[in-house]
Amino acid sequence: MKLTLFLLPLAALAALAATEEQLNQRFTAQPEGKLVVDVDFGSIDVVTHASAEVVVDVWRRITRKNKADEEEFLRDHPVSFSQDGNTVTVSSRRKGVGGWSWGGQSRKEAKYTITVPAQFNAQLKTSAGSIAVSDLAGEVKANTSGGGLRFAHVRGPLDGGTSGGGIHVSDCAGDLKIRTSGGGIEVHGGSGSLDGHTSGGSVTVKAFQGDAQVGTSGGGLTIENVIGRVEGSTSGGSVSAVLPLPLAGDVKLSTSAGGVTVVVPADAALTWTPRPRRAG
Repeated sequence: MKLTLFLLPLAALAALAATEEQLNQRFTAQPEGKLVVDVDFGSIDVVTHASAEVVVDVWRRITRKNKADEEEFLRDHPVSFSQDGNTVTVSSRRKGVGGWSWGGQSRKEAKYTITVPAQFNAQLKTSAGSIAVSDLAGEVKANTSGGGLRFAHVRGPLDGGTSGGGIHVSDCAGDLKIRTSGGGIEVHGGSGSLDGHTSGGSVTVKAFQGDAQVGTSGGGLTIENVIGRVEGSTSGGSVSAVLPLPLAGDVKLSTSAGGVTVVVPADAALTWTPRPRRAG
C-alpha cells in the first residue's frame, strides 16, 4: 500500500510534464508608431518605457500526452515577428486548416509581454486570454474571446471588448468604448466620454469627468460623482447613485428589476417616472 501511494504522485507529475518556449525580439520604433498583436491564445500585457524600442517577450507552455506532440503543436502554431515602417506586428495562428483533437490531459498557456514607447498605438487581439494596457498615450483597440480587460492611465481613444471577462478602467482619458458579454465593468477616475455595456455583470462608475452612457442586462448599477451627463440602465438589478453639486448634465437612471437609491444635492431638481403596473 505504501508503494502504491508513492507511485501515484509520480505518475501524475509525469502526466503534467510540459514543453516551454521563450522568445525575445527587439525593434527600433519611434513614438506614435503602432503595435499589432494577433494570437490564437495567451494573455497580452503592454507597458511603456522611455526608449525608442519595441521589446517583445513571449513565453509559451504546452502540455500534451508526450513531448513529441507538444513540440509538434509549437511548430504548427509558430510566433512570427515583423516590422513595416513604424508598425511592429506579432502574430501566432495555426498553419493550414483544421483543429487539434487530443485525448487525456492537455493545456496551452502563453504570455506576451510587450514594451513600447509611451506615445504609441496598439491593436490587440487574442482568442483566449486577458489583455492589459497601462501608461500609453495613443489609440488602443483590444479584443479577446475569453478573458478580462484592464486599462490604466491610457490617454487616447479606447475600444475594448471581451466575450468572457470583466473590464477594469482606471484613470483613462479619451473616447472610451467598452463592452463585455460575460463580466462586470468598473471605471474609476478618468475623463472624456464613456460608453460601456455588459450582458452579464454589474457596472460601477466613480469619479469620471465627462458624459457616461452605461448599461447592463444582468447586474446592479452604481454611479458616483460623475461630472457630466449620465444615462444608466439595468434590466436585472438595483441602481445606486451619488450625484455631485452642481449637476453638470442631465441624469437618467432606469431599472426593470430592482430598487433605486439616489443621493443628490438639496437643491437638485428631480423627475420621477414610475413604471405603470400591469393589469391583473
